[in-house]
Amino acid sequence: MTDTPLTDDIIAGFSLDNAPVRGRAVRMAVGALDPILCRHDYPRPVALLLGEALTLAALIGSLLKIEGRLVVQAQGEGSVPLLVAEHSSGGLRGYARLAEGAGEQLARANRIPPADLLGAGSLILTLDRGPSVAPYQGIVALNGDTLAACAENYFRTSEQVDTGIRLAVGELMRADAPSTWRAGGILIQRMASDDARGDTREDWSRASILFGTVKDEELIDPALPTDRLLYRLFHEEGVRMETPTPLDDRCTCNEERLTALMRTFPKDELQDLIEPDGKLHARCQFCAREYLIDPKAVGA
Repeated sequence: MTDTPLTDDIIAGFSLDNAPVRGRAVRMAVGALDPILCRHDYPRPVALLLGEALTLAALIGSLLKIEGRLVVQAQGEGSVPLLVAEHSSGGLRGYARLAEGAGEQLARANRIPPADLLGAGSLILTLDRGPSVAPYQGIVALNGDTLAACAENYFRTSEQVDTGIRLAVGELMRADAPSTWRAGGILIQRMASDDARGDTREDWSRASILFGTVKDEELIDPALPTDRLLYRLFHEEGVRMETPTPLDDRCTCNEERLTALMRTFPKDELQDLIEPDGKLHARCQFCAREYLIDPKAVGA
């Protein structure tokens, strides 16, 4: 057997030799993205936006130097009042909630700007490091034409870091096989000026112009590996890509956590939820896994 380099379902850091720029590149397909979007059979504009949110969660989550769960959440009062994408140690999960009747309204639609789909609302980025540490949270209004633009606004206003983000989601169509969802994204950030680097604004401007030439089809093209795409964009600056790490579809739900949560419910409410088979039925919104809980296990 030979080791085949990973080209899909990966995240990789990179840097430029001749410009003070660092970045992340992600590519997702049948291992990390397609099962999440197909699991709930979302209308196309919802699948596109959730795919972008998952791509964004992977990009930002991989920037963190500490262990934790990075949650990208968008909420408003539109056709999709809640959208959640999570990244934790290479695992991804995501979910979108549709308003009543929204599925029929969106059935024939294509791409819709976040504010139009979600309604007036906010993009919330949360770093959850567990119950013993207070979560860090940043919020920005959903006032960009794309989710990437909204995230760039967040970094510019909340983190004071010049950041460029491109996200692309699409379907790979084959005549002899079902279509599959693919996504790709790149994030670049300007390193701060200092005595060693000098003023980095001109270098950032040059790198941003090159970054702006990337096309959506390049980000998701299965025939264009990430390292070749980065070389195509930044060969004039000299680009170095780190060893990629894998991404996968990985829900964090489990019966033990669900049982512990149910123990906090009033017993009379739990008793009303017992099904004819004598079990409590629960379904994970993210992965759609069904759980059958013994009422005795939760004190009912």
